[in-house]
Amino acid sequence: MIGISSRMDDVVSFYRALEESDRPRAYFEFVDAEGWVDEGARALYEAVEHEGELIAIRQIELPSAGGMHRYSWRRVEDAYGGLTDEPIDPHDDPVKPITRETFVEQWNASPHDV
Repeated sequence: MIGISSRMDDVVSFYRALEESDRPRAYFEFVDAEGWVDEGARALYEAVEHEGELIAIRQIELPSAGGMHRYSWRRVEDAYGGLTDEPIDPHDDPVKPITRETFVEQWNASPHDV
């Protein structure tokens, strides 16, 4: 039987391998304009293609009340949320493309450990 920590190690290894790969990156932003979870909140994603799907490898959550939460293989989840485990579909999901510079600027906006 595989233990929880063993499964988490597999998850971390999967996301780390994708992040460290030389696969082309795509960048997206989601704005919760409808109030599905937190009206006005934003999420930014860095994604790579894997088996025909866009997989988020880094994610920034910007709650409407302020603050920032960053997720990657280094911190897959915390008390506030986590790196999405759903593929990003730019044709069906309410996301818009953003530039790499926009993502990186926000990722580096303040000191952090991820």
